[in-house]
Amino acid sequence: MNSWSRHRQRMTGMPTPPTDVWVIGYGSLMSGLGLQPLGRLPVRDVARVGLHNARRGFGKFSQHGDRFAVVLEAVHHDRPIVAERLAPLAAPGGGVEGLALRLPWGAVLRVSEREGYAPAALRRVRTAARRKGGDLATVLWRLYEDAHLDLAAFRHRLFTLTDYASPHYVPHPVPLDGETAITFLAPGREGSGCDRVVPVRVRTGHLALLNLGEAWRLKPNPSQLAYARACILGGVHGVVVADLVECLADHPDLCRRLVAALAADCPEEWARFLALTGLTRAAYVRALGPPENARRRGGLEPLLFACQ
Repeated sequence: MNSWSRHRQRMTGMPTPPTDVWVIGYGSLMSGLGLQPLGRLPVRDVARVGLHNARRGFGKFSQHGDRFAVVLEAVHHDRPIVAERLAPLAAPGGGVEGLALRLPWGAVLRVSEREGYAPAALRRVRTAARRKGGDLATVLWRLYEDAHLDLAAFRHRLFTLTDYASPHYVPHPVPLDGETAITFLAPGREGSGCDRVVPVRVRTGHLALLNLGEAWRLKPNPSQLAYARACILGGVHGVVVADLVECLADHPDLCRRLVAALAADCPEEWARFLALTGLTRAAYVRALGPPENARRRGGLEPLLFACQ
């Protein structure tokens, strides 16, 4: 039985889940530097996760600066993206990884607003969920299942429920070890859920996933560099970011700039992450392992210094 099948089995007849929501970050939400614009978030728990049936790259003009933001897509569009919690000291296994944050409702709304999805629309989903005795993530999953895992049909059902669609990022359910998390995906050809709301990726003609070097070639500016740093610093917390930095050997100028910036960023990142999430050192170690182990697992040093 695969992880998706186990998720379906566990979701049947489950009691009402807690009000906190697991939110999976796969770009700048993986680091304290990336969380900084949100201010202090009351993070209840954190987990490193492997993302199956997923690929990521830079692919959407950001609403927050002159840069490309990271996009996550399913490899096989008729199957869900599935997350698996990774043990604190688990060895890297390849593939895409992210960071899951368990957040109270108010913090989820703040993340939603930053991602370009109106908090009022997310409130409507939660209201519908409460009427059915469920929570936000569970109702999103049921909408997705009812749409037979068709992303366009799911988005249309979400639009029908909320009377809202975003051209930026849209909440999406992700099975996570018997629970349901959410993440925010940038709509592409499949649409936003409303024909009148054209996704930014479609409007600008940037539908392909770019590696960091390709994004830098199109946006060689401080905004793109700062955003890349925020994503890559997830490596300090043991999130493997090899897929984001593997191109750097072919872009020595960009690599030098990143190495210089990260040399200043990395010593501050761990303390900044704790300050912004409110996690204690003990809670961090239980979830992600000792800081030195986490940083070693993320693999930043050999990946970056190989470019010098």
